[in-house]
Amino acid sequence: MMKRVSVIVFGMLWTMMSFAAHYGILVNGKTYFAAQYRGKDGMTGEYDEYLAHVPLSNGDYFQLYDAESEAAWAVDLDTWSVDKNGFKREGNRYTTTNTGCYDCYIKLKWEADQLYIGKGSNCGAGEDVSELYTGAVPHQCEAVLMQAFYNESYDPKAAGVSEYGDTKWTTLTAQANEIGAYFDYVWLPPSANGDGAGYHPKQYSNQNSNWGTREELETLISALHNAGSKVVADIVINHCAGWTSWCDFPEMDFGEYGVFHPDASYICKDDEVNKNSSAGACYGKATGNNDDGENWDGARDWAHDNVYVQKMFIAYLKWMRNVMKYDGFRYDKGDGFNNWHHKNYNEHAKPEIAFMECYKGTDDIWSRVVGAEYDLMALDFDLKWHVFNSFAGWDYSRGRGDCIMSRGNGRHSVTFIESHDWFLRPDNENEFGGRGNSMTPALKARLMQANAFLLSMPGVPCVFYPHWKKYKENLKPMILARKWAGVHSESEVKDEQATATGYQATVVGKNGWLILCLGDKANKQGFQGYTLAASYYSTMDGHNESFEIWVNSNKPMPTGLEEVKSEELSVKSGEKFVKDGQLYIRFGEQLFDCTGRRIN
Repeated sequence: MMKRVSVIVFGMLWTMMSFAAHYGILVNGKTYFAAQYRGKDGMTGEYDEYLAHVPLSNGDYFQLYDAESEAAWAVDLDTWSVDKNGFKREGNRYTTTNTGCYDCYIKLKWEADQLYIGKGSNCGAGEDVSELYTGAVPHQCEAVLMQAFYNESYDPKAAGVSEYGDTKWTTLTAQANEIGAYFDYVWLPPSANGDGAGYHPKQYSNQNSNWGTREELETLISALHNAGSKVVADIVINHCAGWTSWCDFPEMDFGEYGVFHPDASYICKDDEVNKNSSAGACYGKATGNNDDGENWDGARDWAHDNVYVQKMFIAYLKWMRNVMKYDGFRYDKGDGFNNWHHKNYNEHAKPEIAFMECYKGTDDIWSRVVGAEYDLMALDFDLKWHVFNSFAGWDYSRGRGDCIMSRGNGRHSVTFIESHDWFLRPDNENEFGGRGNSMTPALKARLMQANAFLLSMPGVPCVFYPHWKKYKENLKPMILARKWAGVHSESEVKDEQATATGYQATVVGKNGWLILCLGDKANKQGFQGYTLAASYYSTMDGHNESFEIWVNSNKPMPTGLEEVKSEELSVKSGEKFVKDGQLYIRFGEQLFDCTGRRIN
């Protein structure tokens, strides 16, 4: 069976066909194979390998090598890459003009085999693959994500701010240590200068927004990094707002990555600017290609098929990664342009994690993940719409429902209960429990059940900031239980019981097992060998609204007050560590066990 092979050299992509199952590099007739085998996934057949420190000298030739067929070949490189990186095409091979060591990352998988080559460190100095792009979809990801804002939460007059506080950069900076103790990634709102919350950006290189100044943003990102969290940027590149009219755009200055002067030729010709007389002097001016995704009629849609648009956004995303120091991307309106562009932008900017918003059902979302050649995650909308709203109505019979996560694709799923799109929005009924209801006292127990489910299941769970602000003492032990068991994005789940009145499932983690009990399945009786890590008991109108999370491991669970030697206090705030088989987290001068209890 032929397999499509995507080969990426210094961030450039080519596609070819091959029967190969194992690759290497052929240098002057000598083969170099992986220095270290990185493990194989029995379900998908995926495995990773590294070739560290392949030496290339001026005049050497190299080829890609197929160990199975003993074939070697050269893929097409464009002129720019050949000139920049010192490779010269000679028939079926390349000669090298830049002497040095080159590290290779090989990823073999059933969807597409990938090979990356990048300039490495000195030969024989040990592995160094830090500059190599290995994809924006982490394997068996144990991370927990926070959406650190809600609708218009920069505005003191916005709904909810009087109760949950604002989320301006300075406000979040003051919370960085506590957030870092529990969350591996923090998703921030759009930071480019624009209208309102930033979802109609105007100048991408201007990072002064309603959320705060660029300097305040850089301070926040640094504080989160120091606390142990990575930072996800909200990337709004489907559409934009004009500076003073529908079609005038300011200069985009990304420093070493380029300066751009977009005009109406960068905008899709089927945009409203060519159809709506309200566009005034801009009417009919857009000359870009037709939109290759779904149109957003609230602003101007960029023509992503335009090579200059692509160059501008490659520069922007590289600048966000390397200058602003963001670690990952959340793509707004991810169905607004062809999903191949996500892969293209990811390969150039190299985010650690990237996921999109696609306000659609599971089939549509998954087709777009496939369109991005699997180098993309997605917010799991059917889980939010159907499963969590069932919990809000005391019905657990859907179990995990039908969503990206439940179909066994948790690696690509970002699970969530609530977001800025619905919370306290007067124009939307999709808030948990109905418009304006999610945070009422009557719904607390059911919201806690939903969060317990979220934090027990595969996928990368995204906790909503208002939930954290109001119920953090309930959420902390749930997060720590997940981390103790080692539940990850691809964890196996056994759905044991799913009835109208309760749900029970066992989840397999890297360190042990987790049992989730909801509704009448939470009965305090326990399970042999398991420790109760998080729970909440409540009934209303004859409905059992309780939940329990039980964990088991080959090592004993922390059970309460323990002696911790003073040298453990040298661990930086927010860092997690294991001592004598037990998981601890330091926050300031305090230490907490897996259940969230303070132990010093």
